[in-house]
Amino acid sequence: MIKVKQLATYPVKSMQGIALQTSFVLPGGLENDRLFMVTEPNGKFITAREKPQLLQLKTAISKQELEIYYQPIAKSLHSINRIRVKFTDFSPTLEKTQVWNNYFSSHIAPITVNQFLSEFLQLDVQLRWIGHFSDRRVKHFPSIPLGFADGHPFLLLNQASFDYLQQRCPEILSIEQFRGNIIIDGSLPFAEDGWRTIKIGEIIFDLVKPCSRCVLTQINLSTLQWLPNKEPMATLCSFRSDEKGDIDFGMKMIARNSGKISINDPVEILTRQPAKTYIKSVSKNPKNIVKTCKITIAKQIINGNCQQPLLEQLEQQGISIPYSCRSGVCGRCRVILEDGSITAMTKSAIQAENHILACSCIPKSESIKIKLITKKT
Repeated sequence: MIKVKQLATYPVKSMQGIALQTSFVLPGGLENDRLFMVTEPNGKFITAREKPQLLQLKTAISKQELEIYYQPIAKSLHSINRIRVKFTDFSPTLEKTQVWNNYFSSHIAPITVNQFLSEFLQLDVQLRWIGHFSDRRVKHFPSIPLGFADGHPFLLLNQASFDYLQQRCPEILSIEQFRGNIIIDGSLPFAEDGWRTIKIGEIIFDLVKPCSRCVLTQINLSTLQWLPNKEPMATLCSFRSDEKGDIDFGMKMIARNSGKISINDPVEILTRQPAKTYIKSVSKNPKNIVKTCKITIAKQIINGNCQQPLLEQLEQQGISIPYSCRSGVCGRCRVILEDGSITAMTKSAIQAENHILACSCIPKSESIKIKLITKKT
């Protein structure tokens, strides 16, 4: 029998989740899920993709108050390791807010909360609250409100699918790296690909689309360090990549009704759909020999490889270039390829006039030469 194994809510986007035994299902997600988010002062979202230390922060939440805290490190410069804020303390006015290319409104936390987070992140930031009524909506479902989740209110993960991935992946993984709300057990690996509608307890969910993954899954939650060799994305890419270059794991869902769901609730498959087709890649490097490459940038030559993206290799050598999403979306890590060849990880990685995205391009030739883009370029 297929049952619910785990439930989790993430009150603040990119901070640690809270494991639950029971949760109330609302149209916009599990109760208290992604009600808050850290942003730049202009309202643009900030996640653990750019600031992995967000994953160090824990939360506790009641109906009227949010608490954010962390375990202080020995000799930490931070004098305060927790802060509380009441919902009523947020600004009464609504301010423009951004998640990806989606613009909507939210409330700003008081200055003491923003100072706490700014000190922790060493960056000027704000905490935002979606409010009691969100004006943001799920794409193609204008009647369904959405908080600060990337695009859909629920994410379903299959324990068997994760176990299959772990068997193929050389690094030790945690299913929490994929930040699912509902984790089910008792099914075959990736059986969820072919489900259209399911019933959990008394709640009916529609599986809208597979969840395209990003570099956030590559962060070790214990150490907050990037896992070697772009895992688990590298392994997923070998059997869960589509023609557009998206790498999927998990299913995004919407709910048709409200009510409670609990661990051990049965999962019933009501209707099915054709599963998405993925491209299976075969390794051309069975001995795991890493091909080396010389990378020239700003008259500096570094020893690189033909396995990691340019952005990662430059960072390892202490060379910083602008970036935001690390997944080929924002375009901030754009550089000019002056010589050599690269392998593009996404369709958007190669652009006009030899412009390429450093986060999504891997050296292919024995040497490459790149140039930073100046304001005049």
